[in-house]
Amino acid sequence: MNDLPIEDRLAIEALVTEYAWLLDHRRWNEVANLMTDDVVLKIRGREIIGQQGMTEWAEYRAQKQSRRTQHQMTLVRLEPVDADVVRGTAALVLHVAKMGSSDTYVDLVGEYEDEYVRTQDGWRFRRRTLVPVDAV
Repeated sequence: MNDLPIEDRLAIEALVTEYAWLLDHRRWNEVANLMTDDVVLKIRGREIIGQQGMTEWAEYRAQKQSRRTQHQMTLVRLEPVDADVVRGTAALVLHVAKMGSSDTYVDLVGEYEDEYVRTQDGWRFRRRTLVPVDAV
């Protein structure tokens, strides 16, 4: 175990859960609230930088009307760097359901490599990189 206070661990785990919940409930614009101003988000070959990048990403995601998702985020592992910076990983299994169909499938299995920072508004993502399981 590391020396991360339990209240920080719980807050970071809640941040990870909120990210998944917002995606699954199609609240794209709210995801940016979980990020620092200088965030770098790397997912599926895209590099999204800063709040402007998050806004553009949210607009792009809003166009995908034909699928619903469930992000199962588990196995959160955290390592403090200092009192205000933590690095960690969170496992992901991404389930997809096509609208108008009973078809569902697992779209991706992997993990996020994260860097969290304490801000005046609480813990936020500063770096988030999605790594498919075949690349781990």
